[in-house]
Parts: sequence; structure tokens; C-alpha cells
Amino acid sequence: MKAWSLPLLVGVATVLVAGAFSWVPSLWWDEAATISAADRPVDDLLRVHTRIDAVHGLHNLLLHYWFALVGVDEFTARIPGAVALGVGAAAVTATGQVLAGRRVGFAAGVLFALSPRVTWAATEARSYAFAAALVAVLSLLVALACTTGRRRWWVLYALALPIATMMFVYAATVVVAHAVTVAARARERAAFVFAAGMGIALSAPFVLLAFSQAKQVAWIPPLDSMIVRTIALDQWFPQAPGTAALCAAITVAGVIVAARRGVLPGERTLLWLAVPGFAVPMALLLVYSLLAENMYLERYLAFTVPAMVLLVGWAAARVATQWWSMLVVLTAVAVTAAPAYVQQRQLFGKPGGMDYSAIADRLIERSEPGDCVAFEPRVSWAPTSLRAVVDARPDALEGLDDVGLGRDAVDRVNLWSTDASPSELADRAAARCEVLWVVADGERETGFRVWHPNNVWWRFEPHRFTDTETYRALESAGFRITDREPIHRSQLIRLEPAQTQ
Repeated sequence: MKAWSLPLLVGVATVLVAGAFSWVPSLWWDEAATISAADRPVDDLLRVHTRIDAVHGLHNLLLHYWFALVGVDEFTARIPGAVALGVGAAAVTATGQVLAGRRVGFAAGVLFALSPRVTWAATEARSYAFAAALVAVLSLLVALACTTGRRRWWVLYALALPIATMMFVYAATVVVAHAVTVAARARERAAFVFAAGMGIALSAPFVLLAFSQAKQVAWIPPLDSMIVRTIALDQWFPQAPGTAALCAAITVAGVIVAARRGVLPGERTLLWLAVPGFAVPMALLLVYSLLAENMYLERYLAFTVPAMVLLVGWAAARVATQWWSMLVVLTAVAVTAAPAYVQQRQLFGKPGGMDYSAIADRLIERSEPGDCVAFEPRVSWAPTSLRAVVDARPDALEGLDDVGLGRDAVDRVNLWSTDASPSELADRAAARCEVLWVVADGERETGFRVWHPNNVWWRFEPHRFTDTETYRALESAGFRITDREPIHRSQLIRLEPAQTQ
């Protein structure tokens, strides 16, 4: 038990750090997709994921049962990811400890907890946190197998690999990295080949399904000159250039010290586990993206953080040879990462400043049971209608009459519902509504653009609700605006029939 006390301590601390204030940022479009799939019957969830977005299917299935117990809100959607990251931190700590001692394990585990990509993943109700945790566990199993020679670790590896692959298909690339790790260890080659082969065979049907849905990432822009910045900064250190620079300096210093003093056998294994662990998956994705269609996005490599922090943690231990000096180094990393941590936990900290939660909260606060609601079907900056607000926060429509619904997402076997045409909306509203709330794009006299992590500009075009087809149809049906409230990128508009005003 004593050997696991440090990993357990770091894991619990990581849950607290990652989970703190993770519920503050407004839910956004990606998370709306998660909740849309997870918050429906299992049969319907499986139907949609055999058609689209299979790469998130296992994660969404887990959240389905979780939501059935605790309901859907910002906290419940995100806290499972924070718990998963705690498991990842414990696995990273244990790996460092098994291969190179407690100081390396402690440093790597704390660096994992402080990594801006990890603290970001805790605020994202997607599968990235789970994938990082499972890859960390796979690496721990490799370390235990290589140091103990016991076959049971390879059996567990064969079972864990398909789970990691189904959690996020890109995680399967780590098996190639682990092949590099064990290549020089003649005693483990056969066992690894068997375990990896079994894991790949079990994963194959899912991988084929995911590959058949490759058009899901056809929107990713081609690689360009930004790729250097993306790899050096955004991949592991979003919004934290100081942390990136400091970790690079620690690594270089550690390598210099090791070159002078030598490397122990356990440290050598750690390096063969860490460096391929982040370099090989990245290289595979980049090569494929250059030769075929781009499948690389910085957040898709979140599962390589465990390998990266193992390297930096090892280097930190070579530089900081005393516990007090190690604490100084880790404190410096925490200070440089703090601004990114705070930014990630702002109300409108999600890409584009999306405001789905704020809209849902205001709609709940201001509406009365029996009021009608509709959503503007087109906005310049979002991939879908503002109806995604309801997918993110289904409680926003409780007690309201959704007169703007076109076809329901479940019936469409899709993640997104559609909106009724403006004329159909106006007819329904005239027949059924005394008060109509419309969630619409915000008022903008001039347009602007916001840089999105997907390596694209989001354009917020000039907009007036009174110039839209939706308003003209409602006006013709006798509705007039009685109130409007701006909500960051959007607005909440109250309309009533003219005769009731």
C-alpha cells in the first residue's frame, strides 16, 4: 500500500485542481453534441453513433448512465472528466515512481495536474480527459511489465487497449509508440506482440466503424505554417507560452545534466516510454495529414500529455536534486500556468465566447410556464442553429411550448434537431402563444472575427433581428417586440401579439 500512497495523493489532488470551478464556463457547441447524444435512450444513442461521431460513443454511453443518476448541468457534465484526470495523474505518478523513483513520479504527476491541456480537458465534457487517463494507464502497464516481467500486466494491456481506442480512436496510435519502447527488450517482445495483437484485434471493428465516418473531420483546415506554433504551444500548453518555455528549459537542462552524469537503467526505460509516447502518435497523425486529409487538431493529442510530463518530470528531477528545489521548480510551473487556468474558467471562456449556459439560465429565470420559445435558425458564427442551447441544457425548455421545433434529433438519427421555417413558426405562434421568447444572434452594427483553436477565424457578421426573415414572419402574424436582453454573443427577445399589449 505504501508504494501507492504517493500516486493516490497526487490523483486526489489532481481531481480537486482540475474540478475546481470547471462548472463556471458556459457550455458550448462541442459539449452540446455530447449532451445531445448522452441524454437520450440507449437504443437511440447507439443508432446515432453507428452513423456519426462513433469516436465519442463510449464516452457518451458512460455519461448517459451518469446523467440518469444526477441530471444534466455544467457540473455533472464535466466532473467525470476531472475524476478521470485524477486516475491519469495517479498512473503517471506510479509510472515515474516504478521506473525512476519517487521524486520523478511526484514531479511527473504534479506536472500532469498543472498542464494547461489537462486543466482545459477538465472543463470540456468530451472524451479527451478519459483518453488521456486510459493512455496513462496503458503506459503504466508497459512500465510494470518491463520491470517485473510478469505476464499479467500484458493481459491487462490487451484488455485496456480496446477500451482506450473506443474512448478516442486516435489513442490507438500509442500502441506503435509502445512497440518502440519494448523493441530493445528481447524478453518482452513476444509478450508485447501478443498483447498488442489481441488489443488490436478487439479494437478492429470499432476502428473500421470510425474510419467509415472519417468525413466527420473533413471540416478540419489543411496544415499550414501555424503548425509549428500549434505543436510547440497549443497542443500541450494552450494560452500558456510561459509554461511551454519553462518546460522546454527544464527538459534541456535535465538532458544536459544526464549527459554528464549518466542515466540509470530505469530512467532509460522511462525515456524510451516517454519520448515515443508523445512523438510517435503526433508523427503518425501529421504524416497522414500531409499525405491524405488533415486529421490533426491540437486537442486531439491531449492523450499524449502523460508521456510529455514523464519526460519533463524526469528532467526536473535531474535538475532539482533536493525536495525543496523540486518544489521551487513546480511552483514556478504553477505560476506560469495560472493565467491559462483562470482564463479557462471564465464564464465566456469557451471558443468564440459561446454563451449557451447563460442563455439557458436567463430563459429559465424570465419565462413563465406555458410561454412559447423558438430559436433563430441561422447565425453567422455557429455551425448549427442556436437550438443547440437546448441540446446543452435540456432543462431550459421545461414547462415551455417549443413552437419553433422542426424535426427532433432522435427522429433524424442525428445530434441536432432542426427548426421550423419562419412561416410555420409564425402560424404556430399565432395559434398558441401569448408570450414568445426567441433566442437570436446578438445585435451588431459592425462585424468582427475571433480566432478559434481549430486554426480558423470565426466571423461575427453584422446583425439585426428586425432584418431577419424570422422577425418579418412574426411581425406579419401580429407579434411585436416587448423586451430584449443582450447575452454576450446572443440575445433573448420577448414578443407578444399586438392586441395583448
